[in-house]
Amino acid sequence: MPSNDVANVEVAIIGGGIGGLTTAVALNKAGIDAHIFEQAEQYGEVGGHLTIDTAAIVVLGRWDLDAPFRALACELDGLEIRTLRSGNVLAHFPHPDLGALGVNDSSRAGSRVVHAFLRTDFLKMLTDQIPSRNLHTGHKLTALSGDGEGASARFENGLEVRASIILGADGVRSLARSMFDNSQAAPANWSVLRTLCSADLLPDDMPNDRMRFWDGWEFGDKEKQIGTHALTVPVREAKFVSIDLQFVGGDQLQDCDPWDIPVDRVMARYPETMDPLVRTMIEKRVEPITVHAIFDRPVAEKWVDRRIAILGDAAHSMRPSLGQGACQSIHDAGELAKSFAEHGLTSEALEAYADVRKPYVKMIVEAAKNQSVSPKAPVK
Repeated sequence: MPSNDVANVEVAIIGGGIGGLTTAVALNKAGIDAHIFEQAEQYGEVGGHLTIDTAAIVVLGRWDLDAPFRALACELDGLEIRTLRSGNVLAHFPHPDLGALGVNDSSRAGSRVVHAFLRTDFLKMLTDQIPSRNLHTGHKLTALSGDGEGASARFENGLEVRASIILGADGVRSLARSMFDNSQAAPANWSVLRTLCSADLLPDDMPNDRMRFWDGWEFGDKEKQIGTHALTVPVREAKFVSIDLQFVGGDQLQDCDPWDIPVDRVMARYPETMDPLVRTMIEKRVEPITVHAIFDRPVAEKWVDRRIAILGDAAHSMRPSLGQGACQSIHDAGELAKSFAEHGLTSEALEAYADVRKPYVKMIVEAAKNQSVSPKAPVK
């Protein structure tokens, strides 16, 4: 779309992350002309691994995305907990259902089947489903306004877009949300550093088929929430190991280039006596180490303003403790598609979507916040 012009579309989605792209796929498959406006100049290698459970995959299946998703994801054989000091296995168990973690939802009873994948692979799968003319990069939002007939968005490059509906899917520090919500995102004093290594580094008796968490509280201060941990999952046909290095409290490396963290700064947070395998995976990584800061922001009290609504992290950011961020963005997309099918492109559709999703995600966000950084085996 040219700059310094006014474009008219049915639905404009601000933000091209998982929530925005999944919603665009759902709406375009329903015959709704939905366009993505992403501030980045291009899609690239952004973010580490994510996980989603069976319930979210069922929603993807509504748009024939379940098969392509399973082709790029690895099903996990539960969760294994090890000590960071020695690597000794403390427990191995199926991922507990959300009900056991404080979410009152009888439909989610039983252990969850969880799949892991790289965010960049999932985004490519989604963008491949959207017509190229509906994907617009290099569009940074500067203003939103709405009325009873539609809504308008203005971008830094001068483009103004008029739409029947505008959806803000621009993340935890959402500018779209700030147009009608004054709450701010606050750093959680918790960072996740991400990189990737070859699965060939794992010993023969350590299959790359599960989530592994190396608990490092003994080297920190759990009472003061200062600790360093590691978490790994298989990705890309289990040929690679995606690594999350969790820094809770202490040095958050804010003075470093977030896209290429020096390995010596990383290793300074880890004890010399830690499991040699973790050290080897970090040292023999095949990608730069990047850092992702965790932010807390309350679930928005207001999700809808006439013809404008928010979704995903813009509406309900959550800590990664339960691995539910991507899942809930997908469920948002599913509920929006359902509401538009029932009510058309109207403010009533947006209100119906918010009425269903808001109380549910409040439970998820609270459960994620209450869940310890260190996962525990379910109580039998």
